[in-house]
Amino acid sequence: MTSRFVFPYGIRFQEDGKIDVFPAVEISVIGRGGRGIRATFHIDSGATTSVLPLSDVDTLGVSVRRGKRVLVRGIGGDAYSGYTGIVAAELGGIKLRLPVIFIEDIVVPRILGREGIFPRFGIVFDESRRRTAFLDSRKERQTLDALF
Repeated sequence: MTSRFVFPYGIRFQEDGKIDVFPAVEISVIGRGGRGIRATFHIDSGATTSVLPLSDVDTLGVSVRRGKRVLVRGIGGDAYSGYTGIVAAELGGIKLRLPVIFIEDIVVPRILGREGIFPRFGIVFDESRRRTAFLDSRKERQTLDALF
């Protein structure tokens, strides 16, 4: 199985007509009965927990009733309410369990935080070439050590 995955940055059109690029990764989130979503996530090294819109619970067939209700603040200070949960996910054939917060706001982007991902992979942001590499942190230990 491959231990390296490289993803191009995502593109987003802003309200002012400008184009924004951001570190992105495509992940499959697996729900009940094999239902799921394959989506582009904004990689946010400043976020502890990953974020999904609350509307994804219907597609995934999961319930947020067991989750704890939490208040989340972004870098801009805006507060959003949501529910904690754990989802099964897959990145390049590697199965993961991700802690997530399902946010009630409709326009929230899917955000990939550190929990469940950063300890598993060495992540390299290549800003000049607008791409992100995910290295298997165990198999690629020599490569990671050479970088640092």
